[in-house]
Amino acid sequence: MNSIHRLGLAFATVATVATVGGAFVMQGYVGAQQAAAQAQAQATAQSAATDTQVVYVRPAASAATVPAAGLPQVIQVIVPGFGDDGGSDH
Repeated sequence: MNSIHRLGLAFATVATVATVGGAFVMQGYVGAQQAAAQAQAQATAQSAATDTQVVYVRPAASAATVPAAGLPQVIQVIVPGFGDDGGSDH
């Protein structure tokens, strides 16, 4: 057997191993996807079978909308004085 035949046989062997290995990998991937889809469908069916109850909760009023408890509103305005610079002796 000359070297070209040995090279061809080696290439065919590598191609066969890669093809069979790829088939096994794809078979495992497809099987895993099917198992995941079945598990998701089963979980969805199980959650749909349970008796659920919807409860609506009104959010609490914010502090801006709650009126003060009868206290008058106080607005404090500070106006700087004119002519007096805080104790300077000029």
